[in-house]
Amino acid sequence: MPLDYHSLLLAFALSGCGLAAAFLVSWLVSKNDTFLMTWTIGVALMAGGVLIYDAYVTTMSAVLGATGYTVLLVGLAFVFGAGREFRTRVLPWRSMAVMASVPSLVVSGLMLAGYNGGAIFLLNVGATIILLVTAWDYWLGRAEARLAITLLTVLYILTGLSFVPCAVIVLLDGQWVIAQAPSNWAEDLNIDICLATLSGIGALSLGLNQARLARGHKRDAETDPLTGLLNRRALLDRVAAEIKGPAALVILDIDHFKQINDVHGHVVGDEVLRIFGEILILSAHSPILAARLGGEEFALLMPGTSAASAAIAAENICVRLAKRQFTGGAGSFQTTASAGVATRQDGVLDFDALLNAADKALYVAKRSGRNCVAISADGVEFLANTRRQTDDSVDLVKLELSS
Repeated sequence: MPLDYHSLLLAFALSGCGLAAAFLVSWLVSKNDTFLMTWTIGVALMAGGVLIYDAYVTTMSAVLGATGYTVLLVGLAFVFGAGREFRTRVLPWRSMAVMASVPSLVVSGLMLAGYNGGAIFLLNVGATIILLVTAWDYWLGRAEARLAITLLTVLYILTGLSFVPCAVIVLLDGQWVIAQAPSNWAEDLNIDICLATLSGIGALSLGLNQARLARGHKRDAETDPLTGLLNRRALLDRVAAEIKGPAALVILDIDHFKQINDVHGHVVGDEVLRIFGEILILSAHSPILAARLGGEEFALLMPGTSAASAAIAAENICVRLAKRQFTGGAGSFQTTASAGVATRQDGVLDFDALLNAADKALYVAKRSGRNCVAISADGVEFLANTRRQTDDSVDLVKLELSS
């Protein structure tokens, strides 16, 4: 037996309250995701607005009608704000204020003035516009999760369009003052669609947030918190999953880093590490992988790169670091880095062997006076003599056996 209009309104209000409770619990678990609270407020207001509207349908009180419509429109504005906040992490207070206030003032004014038919027409138009704008806002962020956000966009569009027949019927009737609330197929269709899409929108929104949280946890597990580079474990995982062919590995070590910590303090030492991480990030264009192996030791894994090209890249990085000026407890200072390069060109990447070879080359660079680059090839370590210029481009001049 189909539900009557009153029962459908009550079902929507109860579903909205349940969904608002689910968002509230999610926010209590993850308070950094403030869009969840915005969504909680929006859905709760919509549920409250529908309950007040249900009372209006029974009493035809202009005050109840104006109040219900205002609460509903403010709730829709908060739902829009939640979507924008999810995408940009910024709550659009100004846009929400305009969306909530302008149609609410017009609709409430008409309702209190006795033009309840006109108020109902404008309510449906306003709800349609807000929901379609919300759908467009989600669509702009579809790159994060194409399937889920596409489905969410479709649900918002369907919900928004379900208000159109309600507005059209009022417009065609031309009755701006009515004795009772509209009761027709369009109103039934509207509440049926809203009831059906509400749960889907809620489930997708919560699912998107959970997926984002999972990606964040994975990123945190893979990332060095100080420099933003991959950590050692993440680098090994990427090597196993992504690097199939020949590659060059560059191991870089900041020279006399312990002395920096001892003389200038660990806070300044962390700043040196952070700046060096920024230099590596600027140098690590895809598919190059940059990682902090631990302490002051870093790595660049460069697929399909020759020893000479890797040495030039390493020298560029060393030059950029040497140009940076730091300020510590003992005054201003500069620092340098040494690098070891190893390659595998046989198509089979043995990372442990590559790491061992690069470490040997790094030892040669350190033993040769630091602030230089050495290369390991065929079990022999060579010092790469380079010409350092005033700009950041460095030409590899020759390779020379280091005794």
